[in-house]
Amino acid sequence: MLSFLKKFLGTKSEKDIREITPVLEKIKEIYPSVQKLSNDELRSRTAYFREKIHTAVAGNEEKISQIRERLETDPEMDMDEKEKLYEQIDNLENESYALTQSVLQEILPE
Repeated sequence: MLSFLKKFLGTKSEKDIREITPVLEKIKEIYPSVQKLSNDELRSRTAYFREKIHTAVAGNEEKISQIRERLETDPEMDMDEKEKLYEQIDNLENESYALTQSVLQEILPE
């Protein structure tokens, strides 16, 4: 029974290979153009990637800093309100993480 399922569904390694094959194909397409780049061009490309990630999460980072500033400047704030603000910060940080992962997946082949 187990061997039948393996034949039908494939093994873990076969599933992994199927999952990474599209990325590998993109890498194969991009590789010749990247191979021609000089070290300085590669460094500038890396800086571009960093800027792309920073731009993607900049809005959330700004909101987080505003919320933190509000928390620091109002020491008499109600505990429930503080809890809601900290929850917003957590949500924004999670969203920033997801955005970062999305951009990283987008630029992965390069």
